[in-house]
Amino acid sequence: MKKDYSNEKRLLQLLRDLEYDFDERTIYGKRLASVGDCTADILEGYQWNGQDAMNIPGVDSHQVCMDNCDMNEKCMGWSYEAGSQMCWGLNSITGVIAVPGVNSGSCVGQNLKTKCEEKKQGQYLSHNIKTLQNIDTVESCMQRCDEEKLCFGWLYDGNGQICYLSDRVGRYVESDGFLTGSCIATQKRIRLADPLKVFRKEILQRHNLKRKEHCVGDLALDDNLNEVSQQFADKLAAADVTPPDYDATKMQAVYFGKGDIALNGANVVDNFYNENKFYNYEKPDFSSTRHFPKIIWKSSSKLGVGRAFTVDKKSMFVVITYDSTDTLTDSSYQTNIQKRCS
Repeated sequence: MKKDYSNEKRLLQLLRDLEYDFDERTIYGKRLASVGDCTADILEGYQWNGQDAMNIPGVDSHQVCMDNCDMNEKCMGWSYEAGSQMCWGLNSITGVIAVPGVNSGSCVGQNLKTKCEEKKQGQYLSHNIKTLQNIDTVESCMQRCDEEKLCFGWLYDGNGQICYLSDRVGRYVESDGFLTGSCIATQKRIRLADPLKVFRKEILQRHNLKRKEHCVGDLALDDNLNEVSQQFADKLAAADVTPPDYDATKMQAVYFGKGDIALNGANVVDNFYNENKFYNYEKPDFSSTRHFPKIIWKSSSKLGVGRAFTVDKKSMFVVITYDSTDTLTDSSYQTNIQKRCS
């Protein structure tokens, strides 16, 4: 009868996770400021109204919610409720709903509210936030909506000289006696820059900043090493095994992060570099300080960076590959690792 080793395997994985978290020491570093292409129209106390592109439970910060929307090309805006840790993404925004405890933002590179210029007979089914009496012209009604920060549509009753201001715009219906208009800008997803290129540049710049502190020459990005790193990152993300299994003695470093899928590249390098606090230059222990030495390795002149995400977009794997053929198992560290000189 074949023995079941499943419990032993689970225990071994748990021990590896604990050991990895202890060794890495600073493996989790989250951005506090809003960063990315989805930082327009930041609102507090309001949730976007519109057509959903995604609904993600268990999101632990508005930045992670924003990052999820940032990675979804159909997502025009996001809303996040910290109390329930719920993240919503919308592919079409038609206004706002006042909801305490919810933050929202858009990814269209401009304000979603635009100058009220549309004017047609009929009415949008909407939610009124203000009713204004004695408004003698439709132009005055439109101007009052322009002046209201969260007015996304208006309705004018010329006979009664009444102007209705709305915080969301619904379905349009034809009707006599009313004029109406939407003040929501055309929504088109923007990309300020290729996120991976920006990420690679952040990692390169932080490497060279740290290398200068050790009087070591700058590194340069290499297309071939980028490809090698990206292929390995894709493989690790597809397997989704943590800690990742790789040969840490070679000139390659792997980072994995749970819960922050778009960590700034500089922070990844800083997490690795912080191992220097525990590094013994005379008798190094590379089992617990295996990333820091590679950042300042003297004989390295090039690096490549790959980044990939798990299917559920909850984990990120980063692979950094250096051109040096040295390993941490030989004596080459004696001539390649220098103490700080500045």
